[in-house]
Amino acid sequence: MKPDVHAPDPDSSRKQADSGFEAKILRLVKGARERRAIKSGEVDAIMDPASGRAILLPDAQAALLERKERFRSLVELASDGHWEQDEHYRFVAHTGAAIGSERAGDADILGKTLWDLTFDNSNEVDWQTHRTQLEWRAIFRDLELSYVNQAGERRTISVSGEPMYDRQGQFKGYRGITRDITARKQVETAAPEPDRFARATLDALAAQVCVLDAAGTIIMANTAWRAFAASQRGIGADASEGSNYLAACGQIAGNERLDASAMAAGIRQVIAGERELFRYEYFCDAPSGPRWFMASVTCLHGNAEARAIVCYEDITEIKHAEQLQRLECTVARCLTDANNTSAALQAVIRAVCETQHWECGRYFRLDPASGVLRLDESWGMPVAEVEQFMEKSRGAVFRPGAGLAGRVCQSGQPLWILSRSKDARAAYTALAHETGMDGAFVFPVIADDTTVGVLAFAGRTVHEPDDRLLQAVRAIGHQLGQFLNRWQAEDALRRSEARFRRLIELSSDWVWEQDRQFRFTRITGSGMAGTGDILGKTLWELPTVVLGEDEWIRHKSELAAQWSFCDFEYAAILPDGQLGYYLISGEPVYDAAGAFTGFHGTGLDITRRKRTEIALREAGL
Repeated sequence: MKPDVHAPDPDSSRKQADSGFEAKILRLVKGARERRAIKSGEVDAIMDPASGRAILLPDAQAALLERKERFRSLVELASDGHWEQDEHYRFVAHTGAAIGSERAGDADILGKTLWDLTFDNSNEVDWQTHRTQLEWRAIFRDLELSYVNQAGERRTISVSGEPMYDRQGQFKGYRGITRDITARKQVETAAPEPDRFARATLDALAAQVCVLDAAGTIIMANTAWRAFAASQRGIGADASEGSNYLAACGQIAGNERLDASAMAAGIRQVIAGERELFRYEYFCDAPSGPRWFMASVTCLHGNAEARAIVCYEDITEIKHAEQLQRLECTVARCLTDANNTSAALQAVIRAVCETQHWECGRYFRLDPASGVLRLDESWGMPVAEVEQFMEKSRGAVFRPGAGLAGRVCQSGQPLWILSRSKDARAAYTALAHETGMDGAFVFPVIADDTTVGVLAFAGRTVHEPDDRLLQAVRAIGHQLGQFLNRWQAEDALRRSEARFRRLIELSSDWVWEQDRQFRFTRITGSGMAGTGDILGKTLWELPTVVLGEDEWIRHKSELAAQWSFCDFEYAAILPDGQLGYYLISGEPVYDAAGAFTGFHGTGLDITRRKRTEIALREAGL
């Protein structure tokens, strides 16, 4: 039979394709040196100037496909299934082992979240913990879920996942693997009763607990620990059963390295029997905000395998409460030490900003006359954009009900805009003008149940306030309001006293004070001649004073009775031998306990008037 001359030749087709591909490459590459490099295999890819994309050469492309195939094979060997979720944690792809009571690959799984499926070993608290991990974009490992399949068999799976991001760094969802661990769980269930009881006891604890052997390897960990290790960054991260906790501490870098080294040293001391208990408090910056933990390591005796128990307790709320309590004390001290309202306001604003890590704060005083809020004082971090914002804030005025400050003034309740939020209130209140930052926290300053002003803070780390923070800002608002009200009253009193003192100075020639024995202790102004000799003496001990015995008796009795007296007249011999005439008025003085401390009063020189009266009388006029 003659060969069919029209039948296609596979090799010929491939050669034509290769020839066409090579022709395209050679058109893109102009230089002979580059062409030789491509042909010799020194170049894996070139850039197409028209599209800007990299073109893989045939050998490199084949190698890449081979590597992808090897990776896919390794994933399939290491797991029983793999899956993907979208940014709302809903399954968009799933192959392999069943997840929940649904069949493997069942379309009912797609479009659902993990907590939408049927599992009987997780409650709402467990799912909330898992959702928190997802919101933190944390890698989670070995999430154990149990269910009864359609055949009535109990199955247990382990789910692990990691977040996915696009080229712009935007979160796209999660992907991960599923392993069927039913056989292992059955072996654990068949373990001796004491071991099952110990594990059940650990799992029932809310605290994160693990047991270490002599080498520092985790031989047992409770459910809370596994969730903690999967979501934690730094100390405790990825510390699951079978891993060496001391080695994990040694791999910590960055700001938490010192804490990890201290933890490892304390654990070694406990394992070696050098101490019975080691406790360590440390801080970490989690995606949800700052967190504080108390780590306790306890020595175990009488067990050949287990040597130490490590326990972590989240003490963030306790530290937060202590921090706010210190803030309230700091505010009280600032108000006590302040010499004026400006210094007090700046000190309070700065204390709040530094405690809550906010960039700046402002105080708007409610002007009773105009009924508007006016910027009174402010404080901000020494950063260019903060300083620019503070400068733009000068002269800002808000009416009650307008803007964040105006709304708080009107309602008397705190108001906040969370950082990186799309809160509708932000647009309504022109957030950019009011804060200059992503978030804001505004609360009223109250005196005698009346709003007298508003404190407005702005920053990039404004989180949802808890009850303790709201309690603290209310206390600070009342403390500051009372201080401002009291200072205003005292300032008015000081001005009144100054005016009264000026009137006294205008209506008298001198002001005097006496102690309990009626001895002069101070004389201010133009008093009698020889004032230096008067101090330390009573009026009747002065040799120059001329007064009848009856008048002395009456005056002394008034002083002894602590009565006020007015226009007490006496004469005194002046250095030139003539008489000078004087009027004094006084009132008793008492201390804060009500004890008598002496007299104070005014004096008036009436010599000229008296001499005129005497001259007229002698002239018979």
